[in-house]
Amino acid sequence: MSPLQTYLVARFLTTMAYQIEALAVGWQVYAFRKNPLDLGWVGLVQFIPMLALSLIGGQVADRFDRKKILTLTYLSWILTVVLMAIATGTGKVQLELLLSLLFIQGIIRAFSNPAAHAFVTQVVPETDLKKAVALGASVWQVSTIFGPLVGGVLYGAFGGATWVYAICGLCSFSGILLLLKVKEFKNEPVKEKFNLKELFSGVRYVWNKRVLLGCISLDLFAVLFGGATALLPAYAADILHIGPSGLGILRAAPALGAIGTSLFLAKYPIKERAGFWLFTHVTLFGLATVGFGLSRGVMLSFLFLFITGATDMVSVVIRMTLVQTATPAYLRGRVSSVNSIFISASNELGEFESGITASWFGVIPAVVIGGIGSILVAGVWAWRFPELRKMQE
Repeated sequence: MSPLQTYLVARFLTTMAYQIEALAVGWQVYAFRKNPLDLGWVGLVQFIPMLALSLIGGQVADRFDRKKILTLTYLSWILTVVLMAIATGTGKVQLELLLSLLFIQGIIRAFSNPAAHAFVTQVVPETDLKKAVALGASVWQVSTIFGPLVGGVLYGAFGGATWVYAICGLCSFSGILLLLKVKEFKNEPVKEKFNLKELFSGVRYVWNKRVLLGCISLDLFAVLFGGATALLPAYAADILHIGPSGLGILRAAPALGAIGTSLFLAKYPIKERAGFWLFTHVTLFGLATVGFGLSRGVMLSFLFLFITGATDMVSVVIRMTLVQTATPAYLRGRVSSVNSIFISASNELGEFESGITASWFGVIPAVVIGGIGSILVAGVWAWRFPELRKMQE
């Protein structure tokens, strides 16, 4: 395999392990008290360390060997899921313990995410970067299809989470072994010393580059309000009554929609009117979220989740391509760390937002309100960032 192919397979395995774990954690946490707010805490405890440490993680990714960073962080993550397996298997697992281990995983991801996003630029030449980003998005989506499906089947087959967590660790370790075999096309050392000014250099760059700021923040708020993923355990258990295997199918639906879009964009990348397509698909994402919230049938719910993934992937590819191509090589780790904070805010903080609104208004109204919020965000951002709306590629 080529260095890029080897790296993508490694990323597939480590990401699939994370997706399997996410399904098991969601079902296990919701089963404790049947309280949707607990699902919100899962997101918050992962977001706090990401917010606090991602800028430092970007500095580290720009100054040290990114492969070594990924190896060490992935090994640390494996240790946390092993502890989850032991606690569950011995009957000592509690909500507080799971949240504590997820907090540690948030610390780990604050360092692994910037390194992973920036490392892809070292395994391909600059001319192949757009294709590599699209392929990377495809691989990520494939892993988010198989991860929840495998996790749901395993959870049902083993009657609990113990062996699910153990398999997560084994899957991630296999990814590490492949990562160690990746041959780098180039290295991007940084000569500046670590200091407070440089710590915020990625933030300053994004803030001053309005197209980049608008693109990243649009995705942040659209997904923060419109993300229904956090509440899927409640839908599977209490609304659709389909169990952990059904939860796996629901979690896989957005990824299944996204994979087709990312593969299409890998072959036919957006070359003009990128801003128009970006806002169009964010609006469709919000409409599909509203549809899912109102749905009561399994197949219709799956279809709406499929559409959310397909439409969201357009903004993901545009954003990731813009982050890599519009950023100087020496700043890619730090800018990627800023992007990671925004992604974490949209996902993990979005989970907390979903849990809070569900505890206030109920699960179904929370999803519908969130979808409407995404549509409103698209309109406001189209007005506030005309340069993004007019962006051609």
